[in-house]
Amino acid sequence: MPKVVLITGMQAAGKSTVAPLLAARMGPPAATLDGDVFYRGVVAGAEVMTPEPSAEALRQLQVRYDASALVAQHYADNGFDFVCSDIILGEDVARWFARLHDVEKYLVVLVPSVESIVRRELGRGGGNSYRDWQGPGDALEDAVRALQADLDLIPRRGLWLDTTDQTPAETVDAIDLEKARW
Repeated sequence: MPKVVLITGMQAAGKSTVAPLLAARMGPPAATLDGDVFYRGVVAGAEVMTPEPSAEALRQLQVRYDASALVAQHYADNGFDFVCSDIILGEDVARWFARLHDVEKYLVVLVPSVESIVRRELGRGGGNSYRDWQGPGDALEDAVRALQADLDLIPRRGLWLDTTDQTPAETVDAIDLEKARW
């Protein structure tokens, strides 16, 4: 039975770097997709997520999640193992997995420290991913801490990895799919 792995976590947690490395160790055949593909796909009328998102932003987020689940299922239906990386939190994780059938389901949650996320975010361009969560005078660390609480909304299932001091290859080495079963 094909395996479908969802890798989730905060912005700059390493999801989009780890996912293709993990997929390369699965299968063959194996494929991967970063949910940001669907975020960037809305080129007219895009609504971004903010601390108080609009109804349209929430609708577009659900469309994105549904699209990545459909792609995962399509690849699985064709005999591929599949790894999806995206920021999917709370009950949306269970909803995403509920869209899948006849696959082995796995959840990997990357949870590096706040300091590590800040370092990675600054290293990739300056903290723009968190700008909507920063109030006047707030440090990037404050925004990351505030959003990190959203991880607690994910059901405590699957494999939760503190990747603070790990390279992407070390993170992939630490992923034990038996422990990641959904």
